[in-house]
Amino acid sequence: MKHCVTLFLLFSLLIVALKACKCGSLSPKESYSNAQWVTRAKILRRQSKKIDGMGYIEYKVNHIDVFKNKRKPRKLPDEITTLASSAACGFPSLGIGKEYLLSGRFVEGDVLRMYACEQIIVKIKDGKPLDVVLEWNEVPNDLRKKLNSGNV
Repeated sequence: MKHCVTLFLLFSLLIVALKACKCGSLSPKESYSNAQWVTRAKILRRQSKKIDGMGYIEYKVNHIDVFKNKRKPRKLPDEITTLASSAACGFPSLGIGKEYLLSGRFVEGDVLRMYACEQIIVKIKDGKPLDVVLEWNEVPNDLRKKLNSGNV
């Protein structure tokens, strides 16, 4: 019986690992190029929503700097949605009052949507990424300069 329980638990862990969010490793330049919008945003509010039966988080944000907007001259909406599960490549727990470097795409017209695989990620000395989403105070100065110049 113990053997069956152990096998069941191992199989369950394998399924969870296979369903986890996995992203290819893109350079900041590739991520910036693929994004339809890139912003430095302060998180003001977080709200759970259901869209077509799926769980989402909608963040109310203040765009401090907009580095890219494929829908110019229209300004970016003050709401950004993401899937409610990190396993589904969403960001369910961004901190209220914190500033982040965020990027993503437009869906359903002008709705801003972000996924883990669309974020601009930088590597530290050992080659590992700092994080899936960067708090603004973690963004290196050289990347800040490139974002401000539009030449990432």
